[in-house]
Amino acid sequence: MTALDTPPLPDDDESTETEAPKSRRPLVLAAVAGFVLGTCVVGLLWGLSGQRAGANVDAAAACESFSRAGRIPDTTGGYDPTQFTRMSDDSVHRITAALELARAAATFDGGYQPLAQSLDGVNRMVLSSRFDNPERQADVVRVQQLCARG
Repeated sequence: MTALDTPPLPDDDESTETEAPKSRRPLVLAAVAGFVLGTCVVGLLWGLSGQRAGANVDAAAACESFSRAGRIPDTTGGYDPTQFTRMSDDSVHRITAALELARAAATFDGGYQPLAQSLDGVNRMVLSSRFDNPERQADVVRVQQLCARG
C-alpha cells in the first residue's frame, strides 16, 4: 500500500456528534442536595441545643423583672388610703415585661406555663389598679413561690 491508497483518518467533528455529551446535572443535583441536607441537620442541632437553655434564661429574667417591680399593694382586707399606693409606670412595665418573658419560656418549655399564667393574673391586676382581688393576690404569692424555686 502506498501513501495514496491509505484510507482517510476519521474526522474528529463527526465522532463527537455520535457520542452523547456527558451531563453535569447529576453531580450538581447531588452537591445541592448534600448542601441542603447538611444545612438542615446543623440548623436542627443548633435549634435543639438552645431551646431549654433559652427557656431557663427567659424564666430567670421574668423573675428578676418581677422582683424589680417592687411591692405590689394588697387591699383585699378593705381600702385603706394610707396603705394604697399607685404603682409607678416603670413598675407596671416591669410586670408586663416579666409576663412576656414568662410566655416566651413557656413556649419552649411547658413547665413554665404556671409561671406565665400567674404573671398574667398579676399583670391584669396591676393594669387595672384593682389590688383587692383575692385570686390575683394569690397569683402574686404563686409567682413569688415559683421564682424562689428557680
